[in-house]
Amino acid sequence: MSPAAAPLGEAIHPAPAAPGVALALAALIAPSLGVLAPIGIAALLALLAAALLASGWRDSVAAARSQVGFLALLAAVSAWGAISALWSPVPAHSLLESARFLLLGVGGLVVFGRAAALDGREATHLLYALLAGIALALLLLQIELRGNEAIARRILGVPVDRFALVGVGRYDRGVTVLLLMAWPAAAGLAARRHWFGAALLALAVGATVAEFVSRASILALAIGVGAMVFALRLPRLTAAGMLGAVALIALVFPLAAPDGAGIERIRTGWPSLRESAVHRLVIWRFVAERIGDRPVLGWGMDAARAVPGGKDLINDRYPEVTINDRAEALPLHPHDAALQWRLELGLPGTLLALAVLARLLWPPALLHGVWQRALILGYAASALTVALLSFGAWQAWWLSTLWLGAALLARLGQDRESAAP
Repeated sequence: MSPAAAPLGEAIHPAPAAPGVALALAALIAPSLGVLAPIGIAALLALLAAALLASGWRDSVAAARSQVGFLALLAAVSAWGAISALWSPVPAHSLLESARFLLLGVGGLVVFGRAAALDGREATHLLYALLAGIALALLLLQIELRGNEAIARRILGVPVDRFALVGVGRYDRGVTVLLLMAWPAAAGLAARRHWFGAALLALAVGATVAEFVSRASILALAIGVGAMVFALRLPRLTAAGMLGAVALIALVFPLAAPDGAGIERIRTGWPSLRESAVHRLVIWRFVAERIGDRPVLGWGMDAARAVPGGKDLINDRYPEVTINDRAEALPLHPHDAALQWRLELGLPGTLLALAVLARLLWPPALLHGVWQRALILGYAASALTVALLSFGAWQAWWLSTLWLGAALLARLGQDRESAAP
C-alpha cells in the first residue's frame, strides 16, 4: 500500500515496531514480576532477548556492536570462572555458572543495544509502560502490606507457618527491583522536564521502600540519591569514588575484618544494630579467613556454598559473638559482591571484575547531559549498595534485573531532543 493510500491514522501514527513492543511489554511486566516472582526476571530477560533477535538478528548485532569491548571483558570473567573449575570444590557448578554468566551478558547486551536504538515515539511508549508497571507494583506491595499479604496467602499459596517466619521480608527482592526500575523511569521524566512527575515517583517509591524491612534497599535509595546530587557537579569524582570503595572492600577489607571479639564490641556498642547486620559481619570475617587460605586463585566461581567450614554454627566457631544459635558462618554466599569476587575468583578474577565495573562507571561520568549522567550514576550507586550488602554476585535474577534496568536507562536517560516523540 502506498503512503497516499494508507489510512490517515496509520500514515500519521505508524504501528510501533516489534522491538519497541517487546521492550515496552518487558518494562510493564518487570516491576510486578519482581514483587510476585522475582526469580522469573531471568526468564523475562531471556525471552526478551530472544524476541529481539527474532525480530531482526542483524539489527540486534549492529545495535550491540559498539559494546564489543565490554563483551570481551565479560568473556574474560567467564573464561577465568571456567578455569577456576579446575580447583573448585564444585567444579561442574563453577563451569555451569561461568557459561550462564556469559549467556546473560550476551542477552543483556542485545537488550541494551536495541533499547538504546529506539526512536523517540517508541521511547515515549516505553516510559509509559514502565510507569504503569511501577504503579502496579506499588499497588501490589501496598495490598500485601495492608491486607495481611492476601496475594501471597490466597493466590500464591504461601503456607501460613512459613509465612509467619518470613513476613514482609519475603518482598526484599521485589522492593529492590522496584527501586532499580524507578531510576530509568525518573530519567525518562527528567528528560522530558516532567519534574512534578519525577518528584511524585520518588515520593511514592521512597515511601513504599521505607515501609518494608529491606534495610539494604533503604540504604541503596539514600546512597543513590546522594550520589546523584554529588554527580551533578562532580561526576568523575563520583564514579572514581564508587570504584575505589569497591576495590578497597575487595582488596583491603579481607586484611582488616574484625574478629569475633571485635564484632561483639560493635554489637554491644550499637545496641540498635539488627541481628542480620551482626550476621553479615560474621560472614565477612569468615570469608576473609577463607580468602587468606587461597589469596591468589580463590575457591572457584560460585563455590562459596561449598567452602569448608561454611556450615559451621556461628556460636561454635565464634563463641564471643551473641547471635541466633542456628546461624551459619556462610549460609550460601558472602552477601557482598566484592568479597565474593575475591573469595571465588582470587586476585585475577577480582581485577577483571573491577575492570568491568570501571567500564560501566566511567563513560557515564563523561557525558555532557548533566541530569543524564547524574541519574545513571545514581542508579549505579543504588545497584552497588545492594550488591555489597545482599544478593549473590552471580544470581541470574539479580544480574537480569541489572541488565534490564541499564537497558531502560540507556534509552530513557537520553537527552530531551532524542527523547521527544
